[in-house]
Amino acid sequence: MTNCIFCNQIQDNAVFYQTKHFKVVLDIDPIQTGHLLLISKEHYTSITQLSADELHDLIETEAYLISMLEETLPIDGVTLASNDKNLMDKGTHFHVHLIPRTSNDGFWNSLNLKNEDFPVNDFLDKLKR
Repeated sequence: MTNCIFCNQIQDNAVFYQTKHFKVVLDIDPIQTGHLLLISKEHYTSITQLSADELHDLIETEAYLISMLEETLPIDGVTLASNDKNLMDKGTHFHVHLIPRTSNDGFWNSLNLKNEDFPVNDFLDKLKR
């Protein structure tokens, strides 16, 4: 995509780790020290588009990066967050945020989401198919 910043505007020197399918950069607007982005090299708009090989690479890379963050920073863990399709920032494609956390950082206290009804039975029926 010509207007995708992940496809066209990330400089090679900003990528400090990469695998066959992903590259890792520091988030340009971090919400915590050590906030990383794990970005697919291919332009996907959803995790559902990744192949089995790419999904395997994703989870292994997440685990490796989490262990490195935990060895490097005084944190209690890492929160993973990925947005899908129309929830992503304009001009980006599939990526995962790795956000270093401490147990008293107030991360969840600042969320104020509108809750929608969840049709649990419909969801469970679909899972059984």
